[in-house]
Amino acid sequence: MKKSLVFVLLVLSCSLLFSQGSGEVSLFQDRSHFAFITDRNYSDIVLDGANIAVKEYYPYLQVDVLRINNNSEREALVLSAISSNYDAILSYGESSEIVKNLSYEYPKKRFASLRDISTSQSLPDNYSEFYFDYTPLSFLCGIGAYSLTDTRKVGIIAFSGDERVNAFIDGLKEAGPNGNVEVYYIEENTDDETLNVIADVLYSSGADIVFTLIGNKTNALIDKAREWGRYVIVGDDYYATDSTVILSVKKDIKKAVSLVIGKIKEGAKGGESVALGLKDGVLDLSWFINEESLKNLDENMKTKIVEAKSLLRRYRYELINRPQV
Repeated sequence: MKKSLVFVLLVLSCSLLFSQGSGEVSLFQDRSHFAFITDRNYSDIVLDGANIAVKEYYPYLQVDVLRINNNSEREALVLSAISSNYDAILSYGESSEIVKNLSYEYPKKRFASLRDISTSQSLPDNYSEFYFDYTPLSFLCGIGAYSLTDTRKVGIIAFSGDERVNAFIDGLKEAGPNGNVEVYYIEENTDDETLNVIADVLYSSGADIVFTLIGNKTNALIDKAREWGRYVIVGDDYYATDSTVILSVKKDIKKAVSLVIGKIKEGAKGGESVALGLKDGVLDLSWFINEESLKNLDENMKTKIVEAKSLLRRYRYELINRPQV
C-alpha cells in the first residue's frame, strides 16, 4: 500500500464483546479487518463512529479509517484498499459512487457505503447501500410548519425531483385541511440573487414560513427571512446561528457509521439499499429557539412554538413506534 495514497488515522483492534445468537452465523469471523474510506472533512467523525463500534460491540474487529486528502487520489485509494487484505471496504462521502462501481469489477470483495440519499438502483450482491431516510422528518417538518404559520401559507424551495417535498406537503395536510403551499424548484447552479427573488415572491404573497431542501444554499435565504420578519424551516442537516431558522433536521453521522460497521460485521445481505433514519436514532428534529432567542419573539409565536413542540412529540413517538410494514 503506497503511503502517498493512504492516510490511516487509526487502527482499532480488539475482541468480540458478545456471542452470536443461537443459529445465527456472522459473515465475518471475530478477527475481521475492515477499511472505512472517507473524505478529509468527515474523517474525525467517522473515526469516532468506528471507535464506538469496536470498543462497545466488536473488540476483536479491526477498522482502518482511510482519509482522502484530495480528489485526484480518490480512485487510487479505493483500488489500493481493494488490493489489500481487507475483509470489507466501506465508505462515506464522495468515494461512495466509486466504491459502488468498483464492486462490480471485484465480485469476491465485500463493499458497503453510507450515503446521504438512496441511489434507487439495482445493486450487486457484494455491495450494500445504507442511506439517511429524511422522509419521516420532512413529514414532521410539515406538521411543524402548519402549527407555526399565522397565514396558513407556506413556501417550499427545493432542488428539482426531491421527493421529500411530497412528504412535507403530507405533513401539512395531516396537521390541518386549509394549508396553502407554493413550491419552487431550483437547480444546483441557481445563484443567490435568484434565490432572494424567489424568497421575496413567497414572502410578499403571504407565506410566513419557507421550508428549504437546498443544503448550504439555505444560507442565502437567512438575511431575506430576517428582512421580512419571517421564518425558515430546514429539511436538511443544518446548524443555524440565527433565530429565523426555527426548526431543522440533525444527522448523527457517528452513530450511522457505527451501525453500518455492525450490520456488515453481522452479515447484512448484499444487493440491498437500507434506510437509516428516525427509528435508528441517526436523524431527528432540532429546534433552534433557545431561551435567549425566545426573548426576541412576540407572544403569539412563543405560544405557537410551545404547541408545535407538543404536537411534534406525539407524531414523532407514533412514527418511531409504528410497526414495520
